[in-house]
Formats: sequence, structure tokens, C-alpha cells
Amino acid sequence: MSVTIPKIPGLASSALSNPIKTRWFWFSAMSFALILMPLIIAVVAFYSYIDQAQWTLYLNDAYTWRVVWFSWWQASLSTLASLATALLVARALTRRQQFFGRWLLLRCFSVALVVPSIIAVFGIILLHGKYGYVNQLWQWVGGQPHSYVYGLTGILLAHVFFNLPLAARIILQRLDAISAETWRMSSQLGMTSKELWWHIEWPHIKTVLPQVAALIFALCFTSFAIVMTLGGGPKATTIEVAIFQAIRFDFDMAKGVYLSLLQIVFCGGILWVGLRLGRPIDMFTSLETGPGNMRPDLKSAWGKVSDAIVLLLATLLVLLPLLAVIVAAINSAWSEVLLDMRLWRAAYNSLWVALSSAFLSLLMAWGLLLAQRHWRRRYKTAAIAVEWMGSAILVVPPLVLATGLFIGLSPYVNVFEINLYIVVLVNALMGLPYILRVLSVAYLQIGADYDRLCSSLDIKQWPRLRLIEWPILRKPIGLALALVAAMSAGDLGVVALFGSPDIQTLPLLMYQRFGSYQSDAAGVTGVVLLALCLLIFAILERVIGGPND
Repeated sequence: MSVTIPKIPGLASSALSNPIKTRWFWFSAMSFALILMPLIIAVVAFYSYIDQAQWTLYLNDAYTWRVVWFSWWQASLSTLASLATALLVARALTRRQQFFGRWLLLRCFSVALVVPSIIAVFGIILLHGKYGYVNQLWQWVGGQPHSYVYGLTGILLAHVFFNLPLAARIILQRLDAISAETWRMSSQLGMTSKELWWHIEWPHIKTVLPQVAALIFALCFTSFAIVMTLGGGPKATTIEVAIFQAIRFDFDMAKGVYLSLLQIVFCGGILWVGLRLGRPIDMFTSLETGPGNMRPDLKSAWGKVSDAIVLLLATLLVLLPLLAVIVAAINSAWSEVLLDMRLWRAAYNSLWVALSSAFLSLLMAWGLLLAQRHWRRRYKTAAIAVEWMGSAILVVPPLVLATGLFIGLSPYVNVFEINLYIVVLVNALMGLPYILRVLSVAYLQIGADYDRLCSSLDIKQWPRLRLIEWPILRKPIGLALALVAAMSAGDLGVVALFGSPDIQTLPLLMYQRFGSYQSDAAGVTGVVLLALCLLIFAILERVIGGPND
């Protein structure tokens, strides 16, 4: 006797009919919740402080607009200086592919991408401070020491230190993509170096230059640790530093909210301009030697001299601040600092924050990519919305988001007791655009290449992840985790807002020691922090990403 079970319309396509197929949905929903929850808390907190009378007062405040003007001015100058030097360095590296220090310079560029801001600032002060190495050398040749590192000059030096390697790598990728046939043709035509620039190199570079400029401008506009340390006073204050001062020093929450909303408006405009300029650029492609050794201007004596000067100066610009920090750590404070338990508690907190932020960011990104892969064919608008959600932190900078969480959670919990958890969440969101940038192309391509095969062979869930996706994604996942973990370990902006004497990280401890004129202790702490960041990056990239081919 057979029993026929009546069919319920719609049940076969519902989430309850096949829970295995909808696991991705719940995983993606968890990612959406982790991303949207802090943003909603921040928006509600900001809304509660909106007062038309106060806003009119702030709009008429000359200090506010002086801060806004300086934010745009320093970001514009930093972008121009970074791009100008990057163009010279990238062109020299393209022409001198047999240069014996090329490998070292490119590795220095890679290290500069993950060096904590506070370490670079410390190294720049050691070099360019009133009693730094540069002033000592100037005094030795008969000059008078001059203090120029605090203010706009110091900010520009630090921004070029960070953005020159990034811009040079991206531009170098475009130059190395020029075909060998193009260089052979230019040799046959006897083109000069100037003609090569205008007819071959510039047409390739200008396709990526606007996006690079927008990226660098956004990084400089939202810079916090550099401006807070090297600003030198009210005349060199950006919006993010003013937000921090309003909350931590003045306890003026309304002013912090007003400045935060200004920052959101400006960052949204910068992101919109960047998207209008073209698709996002790839910042993490490995560099391979291109066919530039076929250029017709390699034998020019002036070209050899100018390239040597440019490459030497670029190496010194990136390498000397790091060497200065290492040299400063060779002092009598080693034993005292290493025996101080505050150092190791701060190191443990930094390590915990780094790893937790990286893996949480990866989980968020994975949920977004799952949703995007399942929706991009049928619901293109939803797939685009998912992509925008991953870039939300670019509109709401980390310090602004942390400000919203600080204001929104303060009435209900002691934010200083859960500060590290908030720091982990904000840092995970901060790393989300980087992880998506590294993984999105490869992950979505897997769906296009293997969906039908997996469906025909009935390969689902964990078998698909283990057999197909993991071997392809292992290396980019390792790079993404290493990058976000190193950035989180060296972050000072968010932890400076939530930091307390009882719960510290290495960047905050180093900043406090440097601010209290404990230069020797700060130098030792800086070397420990630098070693921790490099170890985290190297181990995660090697262990998760696997050995290099």
C-alpha cells in the first residue's frame, strides 16, 4: 500500500525544503549582520546628537573650516608628492631591470605596506627631528639645526613614505605590461627617452593614474596617527584628529558627531569620484620582470645617472626610517623594557587583535562573496549592493565608526572594559575592502568555471571547498589574512580612542612612551612591534598561503 504525500505549493523552493542549499544564505546573513550592526549603532548614536542650533554654531566656527581646509590641503599635496616620486621610481625600475638592488628595493616597498604608522613616524622624527641624524649632519658641515618635522613638512614626509611604494608598485605593473614588440619597434624607430615617455609610457600610465590618485588622496585624507603625532598643533589638524580631540580631551560629543558627519560626507564624495574614474586597481599582484630591457634608451649616460640617483633616494627614503628605529632600540633600556610585563601584555593584546580581526574579516568577506556569487545572475542589483556593503568602511572611516560606537554604547556598557572587542570589530571592517579586493576576482571566477561541473558531479559544501576552491584560493587567502593582521597589529587610531591604562596594545604603549619623552623605551617597544608585524605577515602568508611555487 503506497501513501501519497500531497505537495504544498512553494515548499519545494523554500528554505525549509533543502536546508543544505541554504546554508550559504545563513552564513551570508551573519556577515551582513556583523557589517550592518555597528553601522546602525553609529547612525542611531549620531542622530541622537543632531541639534540644528548647535549645527549652526559649528558651521560658523572658523576653527572647523580651518581644519577642513587643512585636511584637503595636506591630502592634495601628499598625493602630488607621492605620485611625482612614484612616477620617477617606477620608470627607473622599468629601465634598470638588471639593477642589483632592484630586489631589495621592491622588498622594502612590500615591507612599507605593513609597517605600523607609529613606527614610521618614530623613524622620521629620529631622522628629521631637531636633534635627528639629518640635522646632526647639517650641523657637522657648519649649518644650524632647524626644526621642520612637526607640521605640514613632517606629514608630507610620512605620507610619501607610505604611498610612494604603493603607487610605484601599481605604476610599475602597467609599465611592465608593455609588450616586447612595442620596445622593439621603438628601437627600430630610434625613439629618444622623451619620445618613449609621451608616445608609449604615458598612454599606459594615464589609464591607472586617476584611480591611484583617488586611492592615495583617500588614504591621506583619513590619516590619523601620522597627523596626530606630526601635526604639531592646531594649525596642522585634520578632521579625524579633531574628532579624537573633541571626544577624548574636550568630552564634547556633539562636536565629535558633527565632525564625523562632515568626514562621512567628504569620504563618500571621494569614493564616488574614485568609482567614476574607473574600476578598482589591483594593489597586490606580484611583480614580475617585464620586457623593459629592450628599451632603446638604456645606454644613455644621463639616463643611467638620473636613474641611479632616483633609486638611491627612494631606497634611502624607505629604508632609513626603519633603520633609525632599529638603531634607536640599541640602548640601555632593553633589559628594563623586556622585563616590564606591560610590554608582553600589550604584545599579547596586539597579537590577539591582529589574528581575531583578520579571521573575522575573512568570514565577513566570505559571506559577502557567497551572496554575490549566488545573486549575480538573477539579482544583479542585489549583487551590486553586496559589493557596496563591503566598501562601506571607505565611506565611514574607522575612527568615525569607532566614535559612533563609543557614543552609542556608552550609556549601556563600559566601553573601556570591552575596548579590544570593539577594536577587533572595527579593524575587521577596516580590512574588509582589502580582503574583497584580493579574493573577489578569483572567487567569482571559480563559480563561473566550476559551478556546472560541481552540479553534475554533485560536489557540494565542504567537498567543493576542500577539493576545488581551497587549492585555488589558498595563496590569496594567505596574503589577505597576512595583510589585515599586520595592519590590525599596528593600528593606533581606533585603540587610541578606546585605550585605557589597564588594556593596551603595542602601538598605544609606544605612543604613550614616546609622548612622555621615554625615547629609549619607545625605541625598544617599536622594534618589538615591528618584529611582531613582520612575523605575523610572514607566518600567515607562508602557513595559510602555502610555499611559493
